[in-house]
Amino acid sequence: MRKICFILVLCFFYFSTVAQSVAVINGNPVSQKEFVWVYQKHRPGNTKPTLTDLISFLNIYIDFKLKVQDALEAGLDKDSTYIAETRNYEQALLASAPPEAKGADFSLVINEFKEALLLFNISGKKIWDGLENNDKQIHEYYNAHAASYPSMSYEDSKSEVAEDYQKQLDCKWITALRNKYKITIDQHTLSKLIRE
Repeated sequence: MRKICFILVLCFFYFSTVAQSVAVINGNPVSQKEFVWVYQKHRPGNTKPTLTDLISFLNIYIDFKLKVQDALEAGLDKDSTYIAETRNYEQALLASAPPEAKGADFSLVINEFKEALLLFNISGKKIWDGLENNDKQIHEYYNAHAASYPSMSYEDSKSEVAEDYQKQLDCKWITALRNKYKITIDQHTLSKLIRE
């Protein structure tokens, strides 16, 4: 009987968390609180967002979260350098923050730093490391898209070509992640944010 009660309580907490989420990515809810905090941080202002604004921003945030999920699956959160950097950041933040700032938003700040560092590390492995000494693929991209660089030699447009090639790699990566992981967006919860 205790097991059943315990399971029911866990289910209740899980479903209440999911119910208050704006999206669920691979079984991991993105809470309404987290989303609003990130949205307000990156889209400051007093204008009320439209549902289209929120969905557009949420899709960008989902792409970020998908890359973080990829980093976690690659075990990058187990790397000793990552662990040391996040621990040092958390200790420095705790030491410098006034007591009133160490509330709920504090955990959001720490989590944002951890996820941003994971994004940086996985992006290095998936995109940037491959570009450093890969002149051949960048040149092939230039040849395939020469119409985009009219009257510019490869040498003159190399940095622009490399940037465009990087964007293509990033788009392919996001597409693969969106195909790999289940994503659910709760438009009803997003609609409520507009009315608040």
